[in-house]
Amino acid sequence: MIELTLQKYFGFRTFRPKQRQIIEAVNSGANTLGVLPTGSGKSLCFQIPGLQARGVTLVISPLISLMKDQVENLKQTGVAAEFLNSTLKKKDEARIMREGLEGRYKFLYVAPERFNNETFREFVRKLDIPLVAFDEAHCISKWGHDFRPSYQDVIPTINALIPDAAFVALTATATEEVQENIQELLDIKDENVVLSSIKRDNLHLSVNKTYQRDQFILSYIQEREDASGIIYAATRAEVEKISAYLADHDINNVIYHGGLSKKERDSNQHAFLTGGVPVVIATNAFGMGINKPDIRFIIHHNLPGDLESYYQEIGRAGRDGKVSECILLSSQRDVNLHQFFIDRSNGSEQHKDHMRSKLDRMIQYNRTSKCLMSFMVKYFDADEYVTACGHCGNCLSGERTYNMKEEAAAVLELMRHTGTTLTKEHIIQVLRGERTENIVLNRLHESPHFGSMSSYLTGEIHHILDELILNGHIHHQEQQLHLVDKSCEVLEEKRDIYTVPFRKQFKEKVSISTASSPNEMLYQKLEAKRAALAKKRGLEPGSIFTDATLKDFAKKMPLSKQEMIKIEGVGNYKLKHYCPHFLKIIRQHKENPDARRMGEKKEIPT
Repeated sequence: MIELTLQKYFGFRTFRPKQRQIIEAVNSGANTLGVLPTGSGKSLCFQIPGLQARGVTLVISPLISLMKDQVENLKQTGVAAEFLNSTLKKKDEARIMREGLEGRYKFLYVAPERFNNETFREFVRKLDIPLVAFDEAHCISKWGHDFRPSYQDVIPTINALIPDAAFVALTATATEEVQENIQELLDIKDENVVLSSIKRDNLHLSVNKTYQRDQFILSYIQEREDASGIIYAATRAEVEKISAYLADHDINNVIYHGGLSKKERDSNQHAFLTGGVPVVIATNAFGMGINKPDIRFIIHHNLPGDLESYYQEIGRAGRDGKVSECILLSSQRDVNLHQFFIDRSNGSEQHKDHMRSKLDRMIQYNRTSKCLMSFMVKYFDADEYVTACGHCGNCLSGERTYNMKEEAAAVLELMRHTGTTLTKEHIIQVLRGERTENIVLNRLHESPHFGSMSSYLTGEIHHILDELILNGHIHHQEQQLHLVDKSCEVLEEKRDIYTVPFRKQFKEKVSISTASSPNEMLYQKLEAKRAALAKKRGLEPGSIFTDATLKDFAKKMPLSKQEMIKIEGVGNYKLKHYCPHFLKIIRQHKENPDARRMGEKKEIPT
């Protein structure tokens, strides 16, 4: 049945991955969340159920241009659809509402702000609406990169107006916390969450460290005559500067930013979409709802503030399935600018900390030497099994000259010998020979591999583990590491695994504690203190300090504010208001004789 609807209206014979699963969940009447990669046909997931259902499907959409494009596309397939937004005249609004009551169309697109209008609310009460679709559903969540309070505020209103309607929420960019937030707000059960990998094999990612960004962009475009592409810049001034620079070198381009008149924006967008102009230089105001299939490259002149925004923007490339390049350029000034705007924003300290955390992950992507696509996939779904893409800038890097097959084999042999799943921290502690409480408790110090990599620093073994995870030789799920089929390639064949050189060269030895992974007993104490503070202040625990910051406290055991401020996740506000509580816990723990025995003194290279 759904295949007949798919072919009749849209001309497709088969569904893309996960579309059928979402559609069947929606058709069953269940509130449903679908997270699909950009360009994977999310709209069909509510359009097909809407065509098969009685009455009108109400679509909540964030942008006027997005509504217009989707309504026009539906009409071209023979589906009756309308939108209500501020571009319409009063007589057109009246006509659309009259025709809605007459059952003249199947889909009505509106912005959430439309529900502030009492006339519209009365109109909705009279309609037969079995399904409400939230397009770009990440806008619902306060943790989403495009959070719109109106998207969240409208939910109780819709529940009151049409209590029997089912919800379907669709997005391409939802981290685990965003998914959970959407589920809570729309009452979506876990079994009705349908996730698809964000991985797109035709997108070739790279990071270019050049200081001559404008010259790089010019040379890149000159080598790809007539190729269609988007260049994103952080500010209107930079957009116009890049555009003028390219025009001076005879590169035909248009610009798009919020400072242009609506007529200019529409004209420039039309010229790009129809192929009249191959290149558009734009701020992030350009793109949502853009469905030009043959965009061959997207270049970011500046570092975005988070990976969600970056993925959303590069996702506009290669929608025809052909190879497209996504290149990130940046400078330290970009980071400083983001930090400045976060510090000066009107958001709560909790929100600011959340944005700083997102920026940190974006910076990590910009600096990592590991597979870029795997890095991004793991960001959105930490439990997804990944393998190296083989075609990103890092996978193809000529700097991957160090063969880490011996280190890889040591890690995997330890995992095979224990026969149990271990955390990263456990593996590091065993290989480095750290006799911590948790290692002794689990008798891991009795392993023949205990101390087999004692000359390696914690960060070096972290690097090895991350390479093995992002190359697919280990699966990291729910904080545990698991052997997989690809593990055997290393264990049995001792295959070569190349990475960037990471070993440090040292000339002398000093005596230091080997307890450089988190002390679990101390971590539990810090976690309990965080929970108590959060409850007292009415905050979420993660807004005080993240788990990663607490683990750093447990690992490094800072004893002063001067030491604490050096730890990632500690800013001036938290240093003053929260750190004294945690310093007290750390000092008490270190004064305990049992705690002092957690790390042995040992001569290791440094």
